[in-house]
Amino acid sequence: MELKIKRHTPHECRHTLASLLNNADANPTAIKRILGHASSNITEKHYTHKDLHQLKKAMDLIVFKY
Repeated sequence: MELKIKRHTPHECRHTLASLLNNADANPTAIKRILGHASSNITEKHYTHKDLHQLKKAMDLIVFKY
């Protein structure tokens, strides 16, 4: 029986770690240093990913505040 599990690379773990840290509101400088990036821009632009739940959570910050 074939499980049809997609192969993943170790590099994908860096994306997952960056996103998890970002979603947990970790300090952006700390995330950048953990990943070994020279610039937070690289981390934010290429490594952190937001799903619809995270985008809604961000919008709820202002919707429920005002």
